[in-house]
Amino acid sequence: MSEDFIKIWEQALEAIKEEISPIGFKTYVEVMIPRLSDENTVCFLAPSNYHIEVINKKYLDLIANTLMILTNKNYIITFESKEMGVSEDVDIELGRGEIEIKNTEDEATKKVENITQPIANQNPTSNMDSGLNPKYTFENYIVGSNNRFAYAAAKNVAENPGEVYNPLFIYGGVGLGKTHLMQGIGHAILEQHPNLNIRYTTGEGFTNELVASIMSEKIENASFRNKYRNIDVLLIDDIQFLVGKAKCQEEFFHTFNTLFESGKQIILTSEKPPKDLNMLEERLKTRFDMGLAVDIQAPDYETRLAILKKKRDKERYMIDDSVLVKIATQVTSNIRELEGVFNKLKAYTTFTNNELTDEIIDSTIESVLVKGSNVITSKLIMQVVSKFFNIKVGDLLSSNRSKNVAYPRQIAMYLCRTLINMTFPQIGKDFGGKDHTTVIHACDKLTKEYMSDPSTKELIDDIKKSLSTKG
Repeated sequence: MSEDFIKIWEQALEAIKEEISPIGFKTYVEVMIPRLSDENTVCFLAPSNYHIEVINKKYLDLIANTLMILTNKNYIITFESKEMGVSEDVDIELGRGEIEIKNTEDEATKKVENITQPIANQNPTSNMDSGLNPKYTFENYIVGSNNRFAYAAAKNVAENPGEVYNPLFIYGGVGLGKTHLMQGIGHAILEQHPNLNIRYTTGEGFTNELVASIMSEKIENASFRNKYRNIDVLLIDDIQFLVGKAKCQEEFFHTFNTLFESGKQIILTSEKPPKDLNMLEERLKTRFDMGLAVDIQAPDYETRLAILKKKRDKERYMIDDSVLVKIATQVTSNIRELEGVFNKLKAYTTFTNNELTDEIIDSTIESVLVKGSNVITSKLIMQVVSKFFNIKVGDLLSSNRSKNVAYPRQIAMYLCRTLINMTFPQIGKDFGGKDHTTVIHACDKLTKEYMSDPSTKELIDDIKKSLSTKG
């Protein structure tokens, strides 16, 4: 293998490491040994056939996309296994929706259907340069009150590219599904119009390509401009990356005009609406407002739970509804963290064969949540309430019925119900196995007091403020 590709693979490993769990990386990806069969084909030597199956199910798209980003080339990826001393005889060939495992020792060929769907499988004719991720489709996008309007607009654009809502500008916070919805449009357009030229990139990717072209003086022969101005659909993620970069904004302005005037579809995403993108040229803001700007908000409880259930069904992971409910009630800020908790719990049970406990679930949630994400858990509520009343958290879990313990316990239960939508049985379980009727009584009592007693309202509001600063 060339030294250049060794360096490329080392860079790819660094990028992949940030995207998957440490266990998955060390167990499956890091152990793969690449061999460059020719300038267009990479063959990975795996420890076993099982490693190959897992790679194809979970990590193949990530590996292929990472190599494509680093090299701007779509490698054909094949595999060989060291298992049973047949490292030279076992090969996996990627087809459309299937994998063939060939063993030349007995000249038998075994077809394994639907182990994975390579990038080309999303489109019969395959647009290999689109940059689209095959998992981001409309079919696995969960629609809720937080994104229903954005989804409707996206579907309309997918059915009528270049004719309505051009450009379509999707904005919202981190991890809310903007990229998924944007790429869903791309896949839907390719399905209906397989010959259209579609290109997805990020604001950072666009910038890096422009800088590289300038440095190599290729900008003079218009190679960069031809790449982006001779396409039918342009999707740029995180367009806010262009803010403050005058040369990039200048180049994108002309690219935008060329595509728009030719009736080509433009789709953009950003963390903020166009008017709030400071240091972005007014002429770009004006053009972004020519189409339709739609926002995606944080998913509500029902949508969060639906996302988790669909992920469970798709990955065939046996996990109780009660655990999904707990995750959905406590992880409220974005979908990325929601799926992060799910993935870590799945990794834990897969690699330890141990059952999930409340302690494991709570610690996993806390480990995934980012600082300042305003996510509140029952454990955090207990800690804050106990500190307010100068008692121990253990007192809240005990059977102590004295007023100096019972009243704080009732407040904590009430907050678990009203702030994070926990069920009565779940609250009772978290508070040392209390009966759900005890929880109902506490919540009813505090609801009435909060509405009628100003001192109670002031106390609870103070606790809420403290929770919001710690969440």
